[in-house]
Amino acid sequence: MQIWTEFLATQQISALRDNNTLCALDATGLLYVGGEDASDFLQNQLSNDIRKISPEQAQLSTFSNAKGRMLGIMRVIQIEGGYLLVLPRSILPAIQQELQKFIIRSRVVLADITDSFACFALNTDNAQTVAEEIFPDELNQVHQSDSLISLRLPGPAQQFRYLMLINDAQEAIDCWKKLATSLAINDARSWRLQEILAGIPTLYPETAGAFVLQMSNLQIIDGVSFKKGCFPGQEVVARMQYLGKLKRRMFLAETACTDCPAAGDELSSRSAVNPDGSGKIVDAVELEPGRCILLFIAQIEKTEAGELVLVKQPNCNLRLLPLPYAIPA
Repeated sequence: MQIWTEFLATQQISALRDNNTLCALDATGLLYVGGEDASDFLQNQLSNDIRKISPEQAQLSTFSNAKGRMLGIMRVIQIEGGYLLVLPRSILPAIQQELQKFIIRSRVVLADITDSFACFALNTDNAQTVAEEIFPDELNQVHQSDSLISLRLPGPAQQFRYLMLINDAQEAIDCWKKLATSLAINDARSWRLQEILAGIPTLYPETAGAFVLQMSNLQIIDGVSFKKGCFPGQEVVARMQYLGKLKRRMFLAETACTDCPAAGDELSSRSAVNPDGSGKIVDAVELEPGRCILLFIAQIEKTEAGELVLVKQPNCNLRLLPLPYAIPA
């Protein structure tokens, strides 16, 4: 959408904020899954129950390999003629290629339609900013029109978060301009920060294949159905849920460091001579110079004992923050 891209180039970006922001999602991709067998196909491949999706209700889901390691985390939206998988643009080609292997004789079509939509997000603590019909009231609820899709997302308490997908450039520009009268314009780091503060993991090429979904708290935030039947890695996931003991999970933290860590950066025991594989960064954003907010997955026992440090910056301490949802005992 050339007109949309040119318009965004004229927008002045404000300093990063954690609330009341509007940001374009140039790093977010859209994978279309259509065809007569699209529903059955996704039911057999993704971790969540596609039968519970409707044009008015989206869901979080994952796609894993046979070992139960997640290759991608995505939001799934049902549209006329199929589904949209919303996921980072950086992993979309790999996910498309892996899904293609399972089509065989199914009547399913996969297509990258990222460039057909203007994609942006907003968050606000002012209910009046999102008082129009296009902004759904309930979490994971979807509003759709001929050219617009809006999805309400989970987030910190007292915040309204929305994902906007619009395939008409002028309509997208008009919507953006109206919202920009009351929201600060940020870049895509604002989206990543919102996801981090909401405790929602994102997978990038650096972390694809690194985690079983329970390590990412997805069983807590409705990213999996244990009653839907088989999907790649289902046996590993089910065994961990019913027979195993979860030794790693995802934490929210902040740290004061010179260089903000990146997805895939290693965590290790403070006393270890060499990196010991204790954990990995899921995502991190520098909120202000010297202060980073991050999600990481690591051994529970070592994390709660305060034993972990960044391998690349061992002098930077991690201060745990409360997640916006309860962790079962």
